[in-house]
Amino acid sequence: MAAVGMAAAAAVTGAVWAHGSNAGPGEQTAAASAAQHDGKAGAAPVGLSGRVRVSRPVAPLQAPLVRPAERSFAGEGEWRVLAADSHGEPVVQGTMLRAGGSSSPVAIAWIRQSAARFELHPGYAQPGGTWSQPDMLPRESRSGLIATWNGGFLMGDSGGGFFLDGKQYGPLVPGVAAEVFHRDGSFTVGVWGRDVRMDSSVVGVRQQRQLMIDGGRIASTIDSLFTWGVTDGGATYVRRSGVGVTRAGDVVFALGPVMSPRSLATALQQAGAVRAMELDINISWPSFMAYDSSVDPTDPRPFKWGDYPRAAERYFSHSARDFVAVYARAAAAYGGCVDLTGAARPRPGQGAGYPLAC
Repeated sequence: MAAVGMAAAAAVTGAVWAHGSNAGPGEQTAAASAAQHDGKAGAAPVGLSGRVRVSRPVAPLQAPLVRPAERSFAGEGEWRVLAADSHGEPVVQGTMLRAGGSSSPVAIAWIRQSAARFELHPGYAQPGGTWSQPDMLPRESRSGLIATWNGGFLMGDSGGGFFLDGKQYGPLVPGVAAEVFHRDGSFTVGVWGRDVRMDSSVVGVRQQRQLMIDGGRIASTIDSLFTWGVTDGGATYVRRSGVGVTRAGDVVFALGPVMSPRSLATALQQAGAVRAMELDINISWPSFMAYDSSVDPTDPRPFKWGDYPRAAERYFSHSARDFVAVYARAAAAYGGCVDLTGAARPRPGQGAGYPLAC
């Protein structure tokens, strides 16, 4: 996709931003119900047919992460809808922040835990073998899909194991950070054996190294590069991704093209993570996709959130590495790209001036 400078330019011009407005209670059209910011009418998820009616309050966008006077580029820290469910609720929201120690923006995604369900998928090479879940998202399993993100290090470098539906690869090591998936579709991040442990509710575990953020604090080892994986050419600033949970239990994800371990941890902390772990690093692996169901709810179209080279459709074919898929709990999910007025506009790569993200 675009070079870092081009991505930064897009953010500076505000090309990737949309404002929202508070949706009140009562019946309203889904196309008018996305959320609120500063009391202005704003972005709604497109593809809701304009006439789909909802009969419950729709959650607002979150408060901006950066005050206007402190922003380093236009729209920094303001949230927008990446994917909404059939009630019009913005289940996946996104924003951009300046990555500490870098001139490049970091993409942040926030997912409302109560409105989503999370699935762990294996890769055909990592961990390899035969599992209950496929190493891709076939057409028949895409209805309601709202987000996907990458897995972690090669299993031999992770310091832990992988567990899915009763089958295990490597030991699940006490003290190692873990993504944990429960039978009811919920998800969390924590230290194995302390915050999370095996019981009948656990259907998936993906372990890796240690928490970057624990108890809301950045790890004391954050500047020890060896702790956070071997990078291309030994560089400190590379493409990195990470995931965490907020105090309320919602999920935050961060991805940036030029990030140190500290800048990734700082971004996750700023987004509200109280526990967070690094996922994969280097140019080829980190990615976050949201999905637009406006054309065909059974086969949503992916679009990128963040700056990375892999195709947005990467999990529609067999994946070498494990990954996470997120579905809306409501029957159908919707998403799309909107401009500052709420009008539909091209997804990344389909129109001039939008090189970074939707």
